Amino acid sequence: MHDFQGRSQESPFRVIAELDPPKGANLESFLDFALQIRGRVDSIRITDCENAIMRMSPIAPCLTLSDIGFTPQMVINGRDRNRISFQADLLAAAALGVKEVVLQVGHDTSEGDQPMAKSSGDLDMPAMIKCATSLTRGRDLAGEELDGPTAYEVGVSLELSDDAAVNRKLAESFPAMADQGVRSVTLGPTYDLNILELFVPAAEQNNIRLYTSIMFLKSVVMIRYLNNLPGVPSVPQEYLKKMMDAPVKRDAGMHIAAELYRELETMSDGTVLVAIGLGERLPEFLTMIGR
Repeated sequence: MHDFQGRSQESPFRVIAELDPPKGANLESFLDFALQIRGRVDSIRITDCENAIMRMSPIAPCLTLSDIGFTPQMVINGRDRNRISFQADLLAAAALGVKEVVLQVGHDTSEGDQPMAKSSGDLDMPAMIKCATSLTRGRDLAGEELDGPTAYEVGVSLELSDDAAVNRKLAESFPAMADQGVRSVTLGPTYDLNILELFVPAAEQNNIRLYTSIMFLKSVVMIRYLNNLPGVPSVPQEYLKKMMDAPVKRDAGMHIAAELYRELETMSDGTVLVAIGLGERLPEFLTMIGR
């Protein structure tokens, strides 16, 4: 058991459910599922072609959720856009009432379902942050005055690494992000709490809300696959053993995630329940953690 101290207790721990938009034009099943967790999570985060899988843009799902009383968070990636289309989509979403955006570089297209697609290559994370925060200040990236600024709360999503030097460099970027107006940072999923510990003081010192992520483990095969991916944080052996010893692997994955959730409550301001891995069992997991 890790004993982390120092996380601010001024605001309650937030639980954010990540949902993928549909792969198609029908929003009915998406909305039906969102209604199942209504009132049980603090926010719903809508992904933007996560893992380079082509899906509906998050703008329409965010608008539809807003119409039924949610305050959604919209992920927007820089992989698929140049700086013109990136700003244009942010303006469109703001005009439709989106209040929170989470900036993400985006996975390489070779990992997705249409590997022949080309990435824009125009936007790294600092450029994305500058785009988003410039719009909130009433000017575009070229310095031209806007006919109405955006009112976004800007967050950033960062992928963690198995390389301590890479993670340290990410933590060292927090002061610059805070200076640009970033309000929250979401760390990609990991079961290695030692990696997460690196970011806690960086967030506290820069008044940035720190969100962790939980990806549900479905099987021994999934854990071994993740542990063989280059650059990806490994799942600690203790969790692999728990999965191997469990009679029902999918239930074991939920119990492991609930155990991680209790640890994360002590060290971060909230956690994102990642869409991959659990799907329709999310309401069951929310019951398990008392939500």
